[in-house]
Amino acid sequence: MQDVLKERYPKSVTLRDGTSVTIRPMVPADEKAVLAFFRGVPAEDRIFLKDDVTKGEVVAAWCRNLNYDRILPLVAEARGELVGDATLHQRRSGWMRHAGRVRVVIASAYRGKGLGTLLVNELIAVAERTDLEKMDIGLMADQKAAISAFQKLGFAQIAVFPDHVKDLDGKSHDFVVLVRDLTSREDIETPF
Repeated sequence: MQDVLKERYPKSVTLRDGTSVTIRPMVPADEKAVLAFFRGVPAEDRIFLKDDVTKGEVVAAWCRNLNYDRILPLVAEARGELVGDATLHQRRSGWMRHAGRVRVVIASAYRGKGLGTLLVNELIAVAERTDLEKMDIGLMADQKAAISAFQKLGFAQIAVFPDHVKDLDGKSHDFVVLVRDLTSREDIETPF
């Protein structure tokens, strides 16, 4: 994995509005910037995240325990601040070792400019250089825009589990699983 990361990053890209962004793996020194990024995510969006990302100890643990072969966090940086975070979670053994899980969070001011698409396509490109054959994402059914965006990126909805997850406020939601087959790669540039 280290060779792949050295080849690809840091990577400068230009968003649809002309903004220059650098994509690179998260490093331990990003702890304060990552915490500031997640604290800037609107509360109504944070309820959809698995962890309380406003807690310093949560972010500190992520930054302290970086292992790119297990979890690859890519960050997007513009004008000296983090504006996006995308992670690829991998299992190195067991019955799901061929499937990676994706998570993406984009700063409000950078949504709709193609940053999410760029980050997901980066994760796909990296995953294709590993033993992964599939990528999946789990979302709450209420996240209709995100579900639509992932479908445009080639992810297919394969399951809905009624009242299967609870947001950080304790409210139950249907859980939707989408999967992308990596064995037939298409470059999809639909922005989200």
